[in-house]
Amino acid sequence: MTLWQLIGLMMAGYLLLLARSAWKQGEFKQFLRSLLIVATLCAIIAGAVLVAMTLDS
Repeated sequence: MTLWQLIGLMMAGYLLLLARSAWKQGEFKQFLRSLLIVATLCAIIAGAVLVAMTLDS
């Protein structure tokens, strides 16, 4: 297992614990909405980096 795989596994475990906590508190919809917002922002940043890399080469 590489370091990146270990980091990904730990992040997934942390997200599962957060989801479980949100479920127990009745805030699962808010959790999913927040997760979607963060994923969208990460995708936008990754897209901007990809465009910059493409234009640079």
